Amino acid sequence: MELSAKWMNVPHGPSLKNLTDGGFGRLKEKQHAAVQDLTKAHIESFDQAVTEGLARVVQAIPPLEFMFKQDKVTLAFVEATIHNPVVTKGSICSEMKVYPAECRGRRCSYKGKLVADISWAINGIPKGIIKQSLGQLPIMVKSKLCNLHGLSPKELVKHHEEAEEMGGYFIMNGIEKVIRMLIMPRRNYPIAMSRPKWKSRGQGYTQYGISMHCVREEHSAINMNLHYLENGTMMLNFIYQKELFFIPLGFALKALVDFTDFQIYQELIKGHENNSFYKTCVSEMLRMVSEEGCTTRSKVLDYLGERFRVKLTVPEWYTNEQCATFLLSECICIHLKSDLEKFYLLCLVTRKLFTYAKQECMEENPDSLMCQEVLTPGQLYLMFLKEKMTAWLSSVKLCFDKRGSKLSGGWSTENVMKMLNMGSDLTKPFEYLMATGSLHSKTGTDTRTP
Repeated sequence: MELSAKWMNVPHGPSLKNLTDGGFGRLKEKQHAAVQDLTKAHIESFDQAVTEGLARVVQAIPPLEFMFKQDKVTLAFVEATIHNPVVTKGSICSEMKVYPAECRGRRCSYKGKLVADISWAINGIPKGIIKQSLGQLPIMVKSKLCNLHGLSPKELVKHHEEAEEMGGYFIMNGIEKVIRMLIMPRRNYPIAMSRPKWKSRGQGYTQYGISMHCVREEHSAINMNLHYLENGTMMLNFIYQKELFFIPLGFALKALVDFTDFQIYQELIKGHENNSFYKTCVSEMLRMVSEEGCTTRSKVLDYLGERFRVKLTVPEWYTNEQCATFLLSECICIHLKSDLEKFYLLCLVTRKLFTYAKQECMEENPDSLMCQEVLTPGQLYLMFLKEKMTAWLSSVKLCFDKRGSKLSGGWSTENVMKMLNMGSDLTKPFEYLMATGSLHSKTGTDTRTP
């Protein structure tokens, strides 16, 4: 009866009480929380990227070392800051801040300047720190760097915005652009899967493997796979500079720790002590390393460094062991900091892959929510920023090689500043990313899965 009475009292026409209310049109003191929560994830991810994330990126970018006129030059980032959008220097205006409404009207981009402190050293002797502008980066509307941050509805309307403006987007050439969230493989988790196309990667390969999406604190990532072969051995593959490389698992394990073969053997067979076939496979993987003359860790590092040197972006004076150490730190289990942790993780993944290949555990579904995570706009922004800052250092090295010989006066701060000013600007790559949605990456920062 209560339900029928409710439907009998439904009004026959629309009510205009909200329009005729005396408070209609008056702005509230605070914005509606539910509306602001719609883009909260976008804004918070961007805020994290330009504060803590940027600091981590600066620490993660390795110093650039190169030879110039018989001197060893070292360039490194010390600190970086992204500023609020303001008018260009030398402009005559009453208000220095730039607001989104102006960018929409003028068909320009809403962006702030990226300024970095760069230290330079000659032959290991520090010479000072130079403050250098690297270009203009897009700023997300309503983020901490936006000039609308923290404004009340009245102040927003005063700056030609909606009272309930929620932000979460960029303005590029007057057009609002959103970086949508992407589904990615779960980070730092070995996913056992079967892919028939893996059989075509080489003779003896099977469809069984483990894929792992390794992600560092600053969100730079690399995809790493462990393949099971028909003879029971395993191959480790990774991507570096968009090229696919394969290493027998035994070489990777011996390069990470200074253990004897028996110690490595004991760690690999944990939980499979009664499985004679698995023990034979482990012995065969370690025997392959010994047959190449790599009986110690230093010999394995020298062996790997000699073969990978031509593909790595390392100084020419690096030894083979230093090249191999660089390879292990940049391509294998990059989310872990110590080689010992990487060794134990690879042993765990090896045992899991053998168990899966023998159908003793179930295949994991990459489409399951358990095996997925979300890539937020701030994380993608930060990954792209790290790559372009690293590329900027490399462009400065090219400037030294091409035009450094024309400089006179030796190693002075003025000459180094001239070379830094010739480095590639970060403005255009970010504008292209925002305007077209295409992510052009030379190092493989793209979001494709293996």
